[in-house]
Amino acid sequence: MKRTFILTSFIVLTASLLLTSCGPSRVWTTKERSHRSPEPLPPPRHYASVSLIVSPSPGFRMSQYPDGRYYHRSPQGFLYWKGYDNRFYLDRSYLNRISYSKWEYKEWKRYSKHNNKR
Repeated sequence: MKRTFILTSFIVLTASLLLTSCGPSRVWTTKERSHRSPEPLPPPRHYASVSLIVSPSPGFRMSQYPDGRYYHRSPQGFLYWKGYDNRFYLDRSYLNRISYSKWEYKEWKRYSKHNNKR
């Protein structure tokens, strides 16, 4: 009788110690919460999808720059310079504002190296 009482009390004591020592994995009570509103996220960047190279078609409008080069201003406001193959190449300053494929960039870079000199 004495042995079962000691064994039972030992098991109860061990179980209660084990259960009280385990706490929640997230400690919310000791964390200091700030009541500030979270900082707003920056606006998402949307890149325009325009062609790097434009070929003239009926209704295409080009103008002449004071230094003699021909250019075309697209309806979106992008500037294209005339190349030796009578196609118009997007000005270098707009490359970081638009999205394009690797193939388009390779072709643009290949034929526009002589056109975008300033």
